[in-house]
Amino acid sequence: MTPQTLQPSKVGKTEKQERQSPNFRKYSEVRTREHLLPEEVSAMRSAIKKSKGRDAHRDSTIILLCYRHGLRVAEVASLRWEQIDWNGGTIYVKRVKKGTPSVQPLSGLEIRSLRQLQRDYPASPYIFQSSRLGPLAHDTIDRRHC
Repeated sequence: MTPQTLQPSKVGKTEKQERQSPNFRKYSEVRTREHLLPEEVSAMRSAIKKSKGRDAHRDSTIILLCYRHGLRVAEVASLRWEQIDWNGGTIYVKRVKKGTPSVQPLSGLEIRSLRQLQRDYPASPYIFQSSRLGPLAHDTIDRRHC
């Protein structure tokens, strides 16, 4: 038998080219800040209210609370009326991801928005409820708000 010799592959290039991601710029080069300004939040809220959707007030309140208290989607979805102290004007926030629970003050605008929600959905234990009278699903909040 004669020894067989291996031939180099004729398909493709033999040199491996280094690929570059389409998003090759660093995030800090693209955006200098990673937070919203108060004017941007009020513009978002007014745009939602102008849409006059069925849940415009609820959605606007979600954005307001997320912005003012730094809430995650899971924290907003699990908010209950028992976490609001109307007399003291505070909200008890149960943090996720090893966060420390805290009591935070509510502004007058937040209290008025929450009172309106309580009038709109009186029977629910959750502050933000779906049309099926349960808590909002995380993906519903994630897609629209936070």
